[in-house]
Amino acid sequence: MDKQVINLTIFLIKDYVQELKDCLKSPSSLSSSKIKSQFGLDGEIYYCDSNKKIPRWKPYLDELSNETIDISENASNKAIVLAYIQNRIMAIVFGYGRSFLKEECIERNFGLKVALNTINPNKMRSINAATIEDMVVTTQRQASYSTTQDEFGLNVTNDIMKGLTGEPYDSVYGNHISGKDSLVVSVFMEITELKEKLNLYYAAYQDERYKRIGFEWVDNVSEIRDSVQSEALDFELAHAIESRQIDHLHIAPPETTDWDRIIGFCYSGIGKKLDDGENYNLELDLTEYVEKIKPSTNVYQKIRRDKLYAMNSDGTPFAICSIYAALVFQTEYEGKNYILCSGTWYYVETSFFEQVNNFITAKIPISDVTLPDCPFDKNEGAYNEMVANSNADFCLMDRKLLSVENGPKQIEACDIFTRDKKMIHVKNKGQSAQLSHLFSQGKVSAECFVSDMAFRKQVSDIVEEKFGTAVFDYTQKPQSDEFEIVYAIIDTKSSSIEAKLPFFSKVNLMITAQELDRMHFRFSVCFVRKV
Repeated sequence: MDKQVINLTIFLIKDYVQELKDCLKSPSSLSSSKIKSQFGLDGEIYYCDSNKKIPRWKPYLDELSNETIDISENASNKAIVLAYIQNRIMAIVFGYGRSFLKEECIERNFGLKVALNTINPNKMRSINAATIEDMVVTTQRQASYSTTQDEFGLNVTNDIMKGLTGEPYDSVYGNHISGKDSLVVSVFMEITELKEKLNLYYAAYQDERYKRIGFEWVDNVSEIRDSVQSEALDFELAHAIESRQIDHLHIAPPETTDWDRIIGFCYSGIGKKLDDGENYNLELDLTEYVEKIKPSTNVYQKIRRDKLYAMNSDGTPFAICSIYAALVFQTEYEGKNYILCSGTWYYVETSFFEQVNNFITAKIPISDVTLPDCPFDKNEGAYNEMVANSNADFCLMDRKLLSVENGPKQIEACDIFTRDKKMIHVKNKGQSAQLSHLFSQGKVSAECFVSDMAFRKQVSDIVEEKFGTAVFDYTQKPQSDEFEIVYAIIDTKSSSIEAKLPFFSKVNLMITAQELDRMHFRFSVCFVRKV
């Protein structure tokens, strides 16, 4: 064959797999053929007969149409080339050939790492990323022309790179390259160059060029998609629950929930009737659930079987998710740090893990504001009202929505504004799945307060009505250190700030604190006991 543009989809097989057939699901059901010796590749081609079938949507058309719809059968073609490259097995799939591979044998993020090491950082076209907060939001960001990573609006502190597409810095790698688990390349070559290209891509996988061209941050956090490793971490979680070592275990529903309509939560699997409102509590507290687990219980299975339930204000119970999907857990395994969030495990690079924890303990002050304990039967709104009514220096701002210049909606300035210019934002940690919302609320409010005089006037008017006099001059932008943003977190745990907050919440708090500092706001955290 002459030189032409060839599209290749390449996987790397894990290093423990030594025999070609061992990475295939059903090698005995496939036909095979040795690769010609002239290509210098030690490997085989596996394939099967094409399966023909009518498209599954054809019956819908037949039912809708007055006439017979004449559509030929689809052919499902599959083939895979397996070859040894530097003592590893690489797979090139054709058609639906990936279906031949055992998923547990695929080296995850092989394609992403090759792409990071070979793409021109100024000629990126698409990025697949996940933003880590208290939930994980996955986004696909595409550019209409080749550009730099800065144009994609990535936050290098709490974004996880999951996929990348762009142009290589050297045409030897191809015209176009895309990487996730697989490496997808469009390359101008002769088929006789296949071994050379596979060696080239494997060398790129082993390289660390990405750290020198601005992508070193991708190592901060990475998703664990290896089923064997995930299962090992799941057993670590089960062991922690069995041994009651739950200091770093939290529960937070991974889905958006209408908290205003919820009167409480309950767990299945603890011997309580789920249709009885008396069994529901406002607090999301794992203590009761963990204490009810019997020594002989298979915890690994139980947390997947049991459900977190909520009850609406109309008395209707509903299942939110499995207990497993709602858990947020931090553990050290084989000397490395891992986080479970929304049912997915993440590896956290050690230096980043320490950077976040050191920032939280050294740079986030504990507020000097004194807030009373929160009664167990009071929700967030009732607590705010109680606090404001009990102190002449506190003004209630909760649920008082203020307009923002050129803004799409109204927002709260804070929950409580104090005479000494503290803007207190209160969140019941046991009720909220996203502490990031608390941190975001304070940051957005601060931005509006700095930039919008009309917003400041609305705050001033409400505050003056309570205090009888103006507390600040709304016509002037806040001066450095004049105002303090206080995050008040209602919690049942009496431990350090490092232990109280899930890791991804700490990441968000760190980012928010850095942005508040740039706006010249003081900031602090206050923990309110739930009693």
